[in-house]
Amino acid sequence: MAIIAVTRWEVKEEKPSPIEIWCRFPKFVVGFLIASAVITLISSGYTLAEYNSTLKPLVIIPIKTLRSWTFIFTFFSIGLTTRFRELASSGIKPFSAFTAGVGINVVLGFLLSTIVFVEYWINLVP
Repeated sequence: MAIIAVTRWEVKEEKPSPIEIWCRFPKFVVGFLIASAVITLISSGYTLAEYNSTLKPLVIIPIKTLRSWTFIFTFFSIGLTTRFRELASSGIKPFSAFTAGVGINVVLGFLLSTIVFVEYWINLVP
């Protein structure tokens, strides 16, 4: 998508540099590929029974828990990179609309997370 963005959507006179493409490239893709390769390499030496009895409880389940928490915090923190000075300089109406939108998103996000993650929240209580 980064290549398409600089070669099709935002075409300039000069050819886009690899640095420009890299700046637009979502870096989480690299992390995802590395994590997938590491887990594949680790788990490839186990039989299914060994995987289920050893690797799954010691490695996979904690990683899934971490994934769930990072997913929650990712969506919870959407908007933290908002440039409020730029937003405020555009007037009170856009600022009010943005603030109302954030408030609605937080409330709806909380409600949806309690519905989607209800099993997870219930299992947190000992």
